Amino acid sequence: MSEEEIKPLVSPGFASSGWKPNAETVKILNYAMAQIQSVPYKTSSRWTFYRCLQAGLFPDKSHINKFDYATSRARKSFYGLWCPYTLIDSIRQSYFKGEYICNFNFELDTIEEQPFIMQCWYEARAMHRQFQHYTNSYRVTLVPFGGDISIAMKWDIAKKLEALYEEYHKSIIILYFGDYDRKGFQILDAALKDIKAWSKVPFTVDRVGLTLEQVKAFNIPENPDHPNAYQWEALDDSQAKQLILTGIEKYLKPVPDVVEQAEKVIRHKCVTAIKQILQEELDKNEG
Repeated sequence: MSEEEIKPLVSPGFASSGWKPNAETVKILNYAMAQIQSVPYKTSSRWTFYRCLQAGLFPDKSHINKFDYATSRARKSFYGLWCPYTLIDSIRQSYFKGEYICNFNFELDTIEEQPFIMQCWYEARAMHRQFQHYTNSYRVTLVPFGGDISIAMKWDIAKKLEALYEEYHKSIIILYFGDYDRKGFQILDAALKDIKAWSKVPFTVDRVGLTLEQVKAFNIPENPDHPNAYQWEALDDSQAKQLILTGIEKYLKPVPDVVEQAEKVIRHKCVTAIKQILQEELDKNEG
């Protein structure tokens, strides 16, 4: 995608500030935007940087501050297609209070119809949206590690596995996705050491990726900072999708559309009932 092909896509009243990046920055922004537009979900700054890193636009990870500065200026300046909501924050979140909210989240039990209980654990927190998108049809529990996980989190996982096994009496399958490097294996080993010790129920771990065979098959480039190390973020989206779905489909079947339709109807009825109760209380107080 050339600079000429980028057209402003902003709300009225948010015209470009006129910021003019240099040629090198334009190249980075154009490639980053192409990666963002290539996937059907919102991406984080970290994931987008890694796509640029793997493409050779940066020599190593130490240049992430340069990337963050360029994309920050582009977003604040409404440069081309860039705007404040182009990228998501994969860690921080706002909790809004005070305004009127009426919603009802309801999901039917979909584990009962599956042959296994499954969780997906993955090292790269930056790719939570990717896993969320491709596992949505299977209702799989997602556990983003983001590196070594805390003692409290390991305890919670162990106790949750016990509760699930007690309720459903089905075999538990854990799919793990992480980097192919020493740290990637250490993160899983360290987590399993405590979780297995603290959980009274057995579970099976299937390390889906990355493997050395996948590295060779997909021609994944080395981590620029560590020879013979390969990162999950180096996969393009179609490769990541293939590994995620292949891993899940060995064990589970998609949730039928009829279940999702039934949930939608129930949620609508619940929201309608809540609004009716609220209105009755308001009418009573006014009377």
